[in-house]
Amino acid sequence: MKAVILSAFGAPDTLEIREVPTPSPAAGEVLVQVRAAGICHHDVLHRAGKLPGARAGVVLGHETAGEVVAVGDGVITHRVGDPVVIYQRQFCGLCRNCLRGRQDMCRALGLPAVDTVGGYAEYVCVPAPMAIPVPRGLPWEAAALSCCPIGTSLRALRTLAGTSPGDTVLITGASGGLGMHQIQIVRALGARSIAVTSSPAKAAHLKSLGADEVIVSPDLKFSAQAWQLTGKQGVDIAIDNLGLSLPETLRSMAQGGTVVVLGNIDGQAVDVLPGLLIGRRIRVMGSGSGTLEDIRQGLAMLACGQIRPVISATLPFDEIRRAHELLDTKAVEGRVIMQGWL
Repeated sequence: MKAVILSAFGAPDTLEIREVPTPSPAAGEVLVQVRAAGICHHDVLHRAGKLPGARAGVVLGHETAGEVVAVGDGVITHRVGDPVVIYQRQFCGLCRNCLRGRQDMCRALGLPAVDTVGGYAEYVCVPAPMAIPVPRGLPWEAAALSCCPIGTSLRALRTLAGTSPGDTVLITGASGGLGMHQIQIVRALGARSIAVTSSPAKAAHLKSLGADEVIVSPDLKFSAQAWQLTGKQGVDIAIDNLGLSLPETLRSMAQGGTVVVLGNIDGQAVDVLPGLLIGRRIRVMGSGSGTLEDIRQGLAMLACGQIRPVISATLPFDEIRRAHELLDTKAVEGRVIMQGWL
């Protein structure tokens, strides 16, 4: 089969298409023919060697949807022909975290930041519990986005932050793949969104997705505007998709507000004032990938139209270098999806 291999850390030209053996499912596993694979900024960081523990010589891609084409011995949950989305990291199913439904924190089989079963390939073989059933009729490209960015965003907005009708939610990095879907989730949960973007050209698109307010801030100094848009009360919830914007995010918060940090774009330290946290009673949490249940609920929201996948481009796997170049140059609005081979 064909697969895209990360030959070394570096630019997009380190991604090489090679012929590799097609895997066969062992007992308890399923073989999935990849029908769509999304490209996340996480993939870009891995390719560049900016993730601790990342390795070269691997197949990237953790946004993978496809069709089951073979099942191993003992698999009773899946059949050939089933549409599935692959959970974005391996988990053991037996540790304390797995048993309490926190597959996202399982460390038995690898590191959450770099442990992926790469979807940049014709086929992938995974343990059956990692293959989550997809509602019939849901397009492959939509299914591919149900883990990350949608499941990740649901985890942050609903489970951790407890977003409720009437809340005001600030979203930084709103024109990225996470942010564009978070705007829609906030609307579905009955809350009000304030989207922050550095690009004036993307403001209208964010409005069309359902953002109630858009702050255009190239220098990421947005807290004064957020304060004005909330009647000098501050926002109830903030999703920080950048990391470097955290100081301004904290200044935008209302008394008793909640901040969930999802991004760490440049990996640099930021200044946090303890007095601000104490004085406003701000709760700050880190979050990452969703759980199996978050993914199932994300699929349901996609299937009923509450969330629309935001896709900037769909390209064949043979153009993987071009796809990564689009992300490197920020020439996208939403996700880039890989489908099929030339």
